Amino acid sequence: MHDREMSLTEHLTELRYRITVSLAVVGVLFLAGFFVSRPVLHWLIMRAHVKHIIVTGVPEAFFALIKVDLMMALIVASPVILYQVAAFVLPGLTPQERKVVGVVVGPGLVLFLIGMAGGFFIFVPLVLRVMLSFVGNGLSEYWTITNYLNFITYLTVPFGFLAELPLISGVMARIGLIQPAMFRRYRRYAIVIAFLIAAIVAPPDALSMLVIGGAIYLIYEVSYWVARLFYREPGAESQPASTLPEPWGGQP
Repeated sequence: MHDREMSLTEHLTELRYRITVSLAVVGVLFLAGFFVSRPVLHWLIMRAHVKHIIVTGVPEAFFALIKVDLMMALIVASPVILYQVAAFVLPGLTPQERKVVGVVVGPGLVLFLIGMAGGFFIFVPLVLRVMLSFVGNGLSEYWTITNYLNFITYLTVPFGFLAELPLISGVMARIGLIQPAMFRRYRRYAIVIAFLIAAIVAPPDALSMLVIGGAIYLIYEVSYWVARLFYREPGAESQPASTLPEPWGGQP
């Protein structure tokens, strides 16, 4: 951290150092992870419950291992990457902004990983089960390994970001950028958007769309209650303790 104002050259030097450290950590983990990427890929294939996962080109299996290895390296290195980003950004922030970053970074990473895990262990099997139910007599399941890995990525990463919404809503409400009333005002639009997203990512099955859409909307409602919990009316911080509003921010 730097207490004095840095020149443009010093900022660029600091940025290069932070990027170099992050890339070095990812590179080391990538090289070390290559030896375990094959068992992890085999575990992912076994969870697919598909009879045949194939490769359609000479380098496809190799690139599948590279993709799995890179994802593992990024996940394991994410705390280091976030620390390097914070170490570069924090000196230029106000004390209040530093508190916000300190609150968001650690729990945000945990929530992102929890969201990805929920997408993988809950929604991927659900969608797979429904999609395979459409395979009738005379048809066999032949999936390429690339398509299967892309399918997992498209269903897990979005849920990682969605899981962070309650935390982001609470922080933004605390510093006054949003109000709980906004969630109530746009609730009907949230319902439409939630099930529109479900219609895009879910298979053409009513039950799957209902479950995924309901989960997305549930995150919206949790974000509303978290924002309501942390919201403070303007000027509330300067009021005497006996006159502070209720934790719900005085909202009906």
